[in-house]
Amino acid sequence: MRAEDRIAARLLEALEGLDLTSADGRAGIGTLLSEIERACPGAILQQAARIELRALGVGRGVRDPVPDLYDAA
Repeated sequence: MRAEDRIAARLLEALEGLDLTSADGRAGIGTLLSEIERACPGAILQQAARIELRALGVGRGVRDPVPDLYDAA
């Protein structure tokens, strides 16, 4: 895994515990998302696409139904 990917993964983990009902949480979300995108361009859109495909039932029952196109290059 590339260094940029590791950084992006850590930042994505930080988002999991973010309380968006608090003022601090809302203030920090933009900064965190910007840092994720800077460290790993396309990571946010790729995750959003995976979520949408799972919601549509694509590959249901498969561990990772959506190929990781970021590493395909």
